[in-house]
Amino acid sequence: MSTKAKNKVQKENNFKAWFNTHKKWCLTGGIVILVLLIGYFGGSVYYSGKYLPGTSINGIDVGGLNLTKAKEKVSQGVKDHQIVLKFNDGKNESINSSQLGLGYNENNTINKVLDKQSSFGWVGALMNSKDYAVKDVITVDEQALTSGLQSLEHMKAENQVAPTDAYVQYKDGKFSIAKETEGSTIQFDQLLNSVKTALANGKTTINVRKENCYVQPAVKEDNQDLKNKLSAANEYCKSVISYKTSSGKEFTLDGSVMLDWLTKKDDGTYVRDDSVFKENVLAFVKKMAVSYNTVNQSTTFKGSDGAMHTVTGGTYGIRVMPATETAEVMELIKQNKSDVNRTPRTTGKSSSDENGGLGNTYVEVNITKQHMWFYKNGSCILQSDFVSGLESDPKRTTPNGAYYIYFKQRNRVLRGEKNPDGTWPYEAPVKYWMAFNGGIGFHDLHRSAYGGEIYKTNGSHGCINLSESVAASLYASLDDNTPVIVYR
Repeated sequence: MSTKAKNKVQKENNFKAWFNTHKKWCLTGGIVILVLLIGYFGGSVYYSGKYLPGTSINGIDVGGLNLTKAKEKVSQGVKDHQIVLKFNDGKNESINSSQLGLGYNENNTINKVLDKQSSFGWVGALMNSKDYAVKDVITVDEQALTSGLQSLEHMKAENQVAPTDAYVQYKDGKFSIAKETEGSTIQFDQLLNSVKTALANGKTTINVRKENCYVQPAVKEDNQDLKNKLSAANEYCKSVISYKTSSGKEFTLDGSVMLDWLTKKDDGTYVRDDSVFKENVLAFVKKMAVSYNTVNQSTTFKGSDGAMHTVTGGTYGIRVMPATETAEVMELIKQNKSDVNRTPRTTGKSSSDENGGLGNTYVEVNITKQHMWFYKNGSCILQSDFVSGLESDPKRTTPNGAYYIYFKQRNRVLRGEKNPDGTWPYEAPVKYWMAFNGGIGFHDLHRSAYGGEIYKTNGSHGCINLSESVAASLYASLDDNTPVIVYR
């Protein structure tokens, strides 16, 4: 036997020996393969005309169902469908099929999913589930959907909080950028479109914020314009200037006010335009002056009769000088200096905040009683009857008001206003003259009597007539700028 023949016989013997040794396993393996093939083809037969396992349409599992059964299940799914809306306050709201205005479209195309599948792919489908978005499964009544969404609690007007833009703020004496807030105002059209998209894709949950349905602030904290303004504010608006009136009313000029006075340049930066600042400071000072001024204001004081009296008008009091005060405030601002509880530049006279501004040294003149009291340091050191201006003549009556002694003179001749022909209407030499209202003042004038109702028929030309002794005593004790309050 040739060598080649011997080798062939040897190989055959080796195979027979191996087979005899592994015959059991070979038979078992063959049976397993046969069973798998039978199972595979059996599954293929089973899924013929049916959706493969793991198949979902718009989130509804139709695996193993034929087209008819699948349509029934999808139809029921449409009826049971709801969408959960997640809002930025952490609360959720659900909207059901009826509120969504959903209907089932009998002429949908879910059959195309089945047509694309091969029953021989059922094994792979077991390990790879797939959801198909079929957009023509549902119909949407947009009017019903709109009404449904508008009925949500989060859509009610009282629950709609508008967003706020970031801005430069002045707080506790410092400037900073206040962060914007999102609020809870919903862009309805955006929400409507998001719901429509979710319905078309079979989604059941919508995150309202992630869908960009909230109205957003127009200015965010990283805005360059805000950064520019913050930088300018820290450079130009450091001053704090405040005032407090006698009534306790306060006016403060600080960064919170000056911030809006900054001027924006073409390059986007902000500067202090002195002309703009001056105009605004002047307006601020004038507004403050309305409350600070006491001239021509009402004066309420406690009279000698124990009652409270209110008098309007007169020259006593102070008046802020807007131009002068504005100039001084501007210098403070330019130097970034402050002046808290500042006393403004004023004209006029005022001795105190007590007793309506009269203080405790003043002359009280009661026209009705034709009597005067002179208080000095809180004590009445002189009182007397007098005769005032002729009450029946508007040109001669003594007017009410708060005044002050602005001029004193001994041995003066009082003449009144000169007549057109150059003569004087009267000439009255007096020894003691104390003026408080133009040509009206206290002076001595000999009369047979004082007080009573003389002023109604034989009154003066407006002055307060006193006996010489009283006038002398008053003159000796009365200082310039002493308040004089005249009332009825």
